[in-house]
Amino acid sequence: MIPDVKGKLYWVVGLARSGCAAAALLRRHGARVIGVDDAAEDAVRNRWEREGLSNLAPQAFDELATDGQWPSAAPTAVIISPGVPLDHPRLLALPGSVPVMGEIELAARFCPATVVGITGTNGKSTTTELVAHLARKNGLRAEALGNLGTPFAQVADTLPPEALVSLELSSFQLETISSFSPRVGVVLNMAPDHLDRYPDLAAYFAAKARLAHSLIPGGDFVTWTECPEARAWDVPVPTSLFGKETGGAISYFRDDALHLGKGAGARRLLHRSELALQSPPNLLNALAGTAVGHVLGWDTEAMAEGLRDFAGLAHRHQLVARRGGIKFINDTKATNVHSVCAGLDGYPEQVVLIVGGSGKGEDYAPLAGVMDSVRLVILLGQEGPAIGQALAGTVPTRQAASMEEAVRLAAAAAEPDAVVLLSPACASFDMFPNYRVRGEAFTSAAKDCGAELI
Repeated sequence: MIPDVKGKLYWVVGLARSGCAAAALLRRHGARVIGVDDAAEDAVRNRWEREGLSNLAPQAFDELATDGQWPSAAPTAVIISPGVPLDHPRLLALPGSVPVMGEIELAARFCPATVVGITGTNGKSTTTELVAHLARKNGLRAEALGNLGTPFAQVADTLPPEALVSLELSSFQLETISSFSPRVGVVLNMAPDHLDRYPDLAAYFAAKARLAHSLIPGGDFVTWTECPEARAWDVPVPTSLFGKETGGAISYFRDDALHLGKGAGARRLLHRSELALQSPPNLLNALAGTAVGHVLGWDTEAMAEGLRDFAGLAHRHQLVARRGGIKFINDTKATNVHSVCAGLDGYPEQVVLIVGGSGKGEDYAPLAGVMDSVRLVILLGQEGPAIGQALAGTVPTRQAASMEEAVRLAAAAAEPDAVVLLSPACASFDMFPNYRVRGEAFTSAAKDCGAELI
C-alpha cells in the first residue's frame, strides 16, 4: 500500500543524486520537502550541474536549507543520502519519534515490483545489470537500479507488480533499511572496504548482513561458496550457493562449462568460451546471476542467450583500446584491494598494472600475493608510495606523477604483447572527482600513446 505523504513535511539530507530522486518521489505524492545540505547553496547547485541534475533538482524541493543552516520545523521523517552518516550531530539531536531512513527504504514503500537486492564488496554493479539483462531475456520488464547509477526512488512508483527490480545495495544504503523486504538477497563476496567509515571489519560486515535478514518469508538468499562470513549467518530463508560444485553450489563450472542445478537435475548452459565476458571476476558474476535466475524459475536457454550477449559495464574490466598486441583495460571501479586481487587471480596474460589513488584505510599487503602475471607496477597518486612498500621485493615498480605519465610508462613496458591494466585498489578523489573521470583519463592517455580506441 502506497504511503500517504500528502501535505506532510519531509527533510531530505544530502542533495546529490539519491537525495534529489527521493525528494522528487515525495513531491510527486504531495509531500512538502526541504532539502538540507552542509555545503553552501552555490556548491550544491554546481554539484547538480556536474551530475546532470539541473532539470530534476530544482523541482524536487519546496525550499533549501544549506551551509549548515538546518530547518527549525519538525519533519514527519528524514530521508538521508548514503554519504550522510547516521551519527551526524543534527540527526542525533532529532526527537526519537522522527524516523530517519534512506532513499532505498523510502522507495521500497512505493514499489510493488519484485526486488532482487545485490550487495558484496566487489562485482555488485555488473551482477545487478546482468540479473536485469537475464530477466529481460525471460520476457520481464526489468530495471537495474540503486548504487550503480539510477536511484531506486526515481522510478519506484512507476513500476507494475509484474516488473523486476535488480537493485545494487552498498553497505551505506543497507544501514538505513527497516521494512525493506526483497524477494531475493544476494551477497557476492566479503572483503575489507570502507574502513575509513566503519570502526572495524565486523561493523562493515554487519551492515551487509542486514540484507540477508530483510528478505520476505518465502524468499531466497544467494551467496558464494567461498564467502564464509555470509554462509555463517543465520538466515531465515533457504540459501542457494554459486561457486564450487564441491561446495554445494547450484551454479558452477564443470569441464569449462557453466552448469545449473544439482545431481541428476543439473543442466549444462554453455561453454565458458561462449560467455561475452570472460575475466575471472565476470565468471563469478555469471554464476551469481544464473543462481538468481534458478531460484526465480527462469528459463535456462534464455539465460544462456543472455550470457552470450551481455555487454557488461563501462569501467569494469573494460577493453578500451589496442596498440598492436597491447590491450588497454580500464578497471577503474576496482577501488579496493580485494577487487584487484580477484581481477588478477588467474590472469591469462602478462600485465603492466597501474595502481594508486586516495586511501580507504586498507592493508595493501595482499596485493603481493597476486603478482604472478604482473611484470611491472606503475604507482600513482596519494597511496602510490604505500602500495610500493607493500610490493617491495615482489615485483618491479615505478612512480608516476599523472595518469598520462602512468599510461606512457606502462605502454612502453608492455611491448610487445602485455595488457596495460588500470586497477587502482583506491578511491579516485586525490586526483579525480570520481572513478568514471579517472577511467576516461586512462582511455584518453591510451589514445595519446597511439592506441586505437574500441
